[in-house]
Amino acid sequence: MVNVGVIGCGYWGPNLIRNFQQNSDSKVVKISDLREGRLEFIKGLYPEVITTQDANEIINDPNIQAVVIATPVNTHKDLAIQAMRNGKHVFVEKPLTESIVAAEELVSEAKKLNKIVAVGHIFQFAPAVSALKREIEAGTLGKVYHYSSQRINLGPPKTTVDVLWDLAPHDLSIVLYLFGESPSKVIAHGSSNWWEGYVDNAHILMDFPSGKTAHIHLSWLSSKKTRRTMLFGEYGNFEYDETLPDESKVVYYDKGIDNRINAKDNEKVNLQYGVGEVRPVEVVKGEPLALEVNAFIQAIMSGVPPINDGNIGMEVVKILEAATKSMKGI
Repeated sequence: MVNVGVIGCGYWGPNLIRNFQQNSDSKVVKISDLREGRLEFIKGLYPEVITTQDANEIINDPNIQAVVIATPVNTHKDLAIQAMRNGKHVFVEKPLTESIVAAEELVSEAKKLNKIVAVGHIFQFAPAVSALKREIEAGTLGKVYHYSSQRINLGPPKTTVDVLWDLAPHDLSIVLYLFGESPSKVIAHGSSNWWEGYVDNAHILMDFPSGKTAHIHLSWLSSKKTRRTMLFGEYGNFEYDETLPDESKVVYYDKGIDNRINAKDNEKVNLQYGVGEVRPVEVVKGEPLALEVNAFIQAIMSGVPPINDGNIGMEVVKILEAATKSMKGI
C-alpha cells in the first residue's frame, strides 16, 4: 500500500483525492491547502484523512511515500524537489513547471534521487487516445502526415495563465505520445480579446524531424465546448471527438480514392473519387484519471517510469515556452 499526501485541493484536487482513495494500492493519509475552507470541504468528504495548512507536514512525513502536487504552476518545482529530497515520489499536475530551466532541474533531481515523476497529462490515458495509438502502431494509417486539433471553450472566471498554458498541455502531450518524437520547429500566433492582458485565442504550428506536421487551435472565445482532433495519414484519417459517447468518439475514414486518376491515360476513364470505408474504432471504457493514478502507483511499485513521466512533461514545457516566445516575436 502506497501512502499518499496531496498538496492543493482546489478545483482538480478533490478529483485526484477521490481516485487515489479508490485505488486498491494507495491510500490518501494527509492533505494540505492554504485555504481553511477547502480543508473543511475535504474533511467533510473524508473525515479519516488528516488535513493541514502546512505542506511541510506532508513533505516531512516519513510514513508518506508519494506526494501529489496540485498547486499553482510557479510552486511545482520547489515543492517537488523538496518532496523528492525527503524520499517521496511525485505526481505533479500539468504543466510540470513554468519554465524549461525549472523543468530540467526537476527532472535532473528526480534522476539523481531515483524517484518517479509523473505529470498530470491525463489525455495520455484517455481510452480514445489509446485507441489512436494502437491503430497507428498497427499501421492503419500507413505513414502519418498531420495532426490537427481544436480545443475551445469559455475561459475561466479568473486566471493566472493564458489559454496557451491552460489548454495546450493536453494536445501537446497527445501529439508527443502519438508521434513519438519532438518538434524541430514551433511557430505560434495569438491574440487577446476578452481577457485583457492574457492571450485567449491561439494557434500553434509544429514541424517534426520525420516530416510530420501539427496544428493546434486553442480558444476561450466560445460557449460551445469543442474537443475535436483529426489525424491524417497515407491510407486515410481518424476523427476523434472527446464530447461524443465512447462508441462514436473515434471514427476511421479510409482514403477511398480511385487509383485510376493517376494513370497515364486518365483522360480516357471515368475520373472519380470519394470516401472509402467509414468505421467506428473500438474504445475501451475507463476513467482516464483512474488509469493515470493507477499508472503512477504501479510505477512506484515496479520502478518503471509511466508514459507521462518527467521527460514528456519537460518536453511539453519546452514547446509552451517556444510558442510563447514565437507569439511575442522573440
